Amino acid sequence: MAGSRRWVAAFLVLVACFGMGALRAQLVWAEPPHTPLRLFGDEWPPFTDAEGKPREAIDLVESALLRGGVRSQFTIMNWNEAEQLLEKGQMDGSAAIWKSPEREKYLLFSQPYLENRLILVGRKGENVSQKTVSELSGKRLALTKGYAYGKGVTQATNVQYSFYANDAECLRAVLNNKADYLLLDELMVEHLFRAYSDKAQRLIVAGSEAMATHPLHLALRKDYPGANQIIADFNRNVAHMIKDGTYNVLLHVAWIRKDVNGDGSVDYVASSKIARQSDNDPSLTHGGYSLFSPPTRAAGKGQPAPAYVIDGKSYNTWGDAATTLDRAGSEPASGAYKYSTGFVLGSF
Repeated sequence: MAGSRRWVAAFLVLVACFGMGALRAQLVWAEPPHTPLRLFGDEWPPFTDAEGKPREAIDLVESALLRGGVRSQFTIMNWNEAEQLLEKGQMDGSAAIWKSPEREKYLLFSQPYLENRLILVGRKGENVSQKTVSELSGKRLALTKGYAYGKGVTQATNVQYSFYANDAECLRAVLNNKADYLLLDELMVEHLFRAYSDKAQRLIVAGSEAMATHPLHLALRKDYPGANQIIADFNRNVAHMIKDGTYNVLLHVAWIRKDVNGDGSVDYVASSKIARQSDNDPSLTHGGYSLFSPPTRAAGKGQPAPAYVIDGKSYNTWGDAATTLDRAGSEPASGAYKYSTGFVLGSF
């Protein structure tokens, strides 16, 4: 009882000194620093997957949250089941989710930290020059159940749809001739053709233009304590991570194209842990992975020249940037990632 009286006394002192508003803020922030956020994703390499497998979106989200002092734990599960748990309050949010009007009713979304550009993938020999799903009339399209593709993808006339548990099963359906096409993220396709080059070149063909584009977000339940502040800190930390080369390391890409200086022209961002002095000038080859589309206009007449940003420091010329990389003496990490979609390719 004495303990209870002391607690009440402390409560009254806080109210007297700071008011109920300040006290409420203290109580709201009592939980998040100590209790990890319960976030979910599904089997969706290279963005979300089980620990020990490629899960680049989870790595980005975890790093950005930790910079704000917020711990997180991730569960990989069936998407439909996970969303039901989220609506019931049994999960706190999703590390990688597309925005939709239905989801905005109960979720608070971060600014996009990546962009999913879905391109058409078919068996070798198939035509993949179509620019929209509506041009696939009479064809069979495999999609992942529960994804918010949008009406432009899911309601095209005369397209035969089939739904599977994840992208890997969609690819298996295509290779087994149970479907003609699937939609895969551009970054996933890039990784497949790099890490599983022989199989990919022999078995599949990919289009060059995105049929659908979806910004990727972290989302938390609106009723989660401190959600607004967590999201605000996350957005700020993501901007720093893009500029300082963390994105390059976690996405396993040497160069990223993004206007990080705010002058309207493309900046080429790298980390000395991955990029090499022997790389070609990315501004001449238009190389690098573009984080968002439409791509920022390339430098040209009357426009600012591109900057090279390495480990957060800007360089005005490729010569200076290349010299910095030479001094760093870095070598890219060796070894291929093991994606579930890659395993599917390997079984054929």
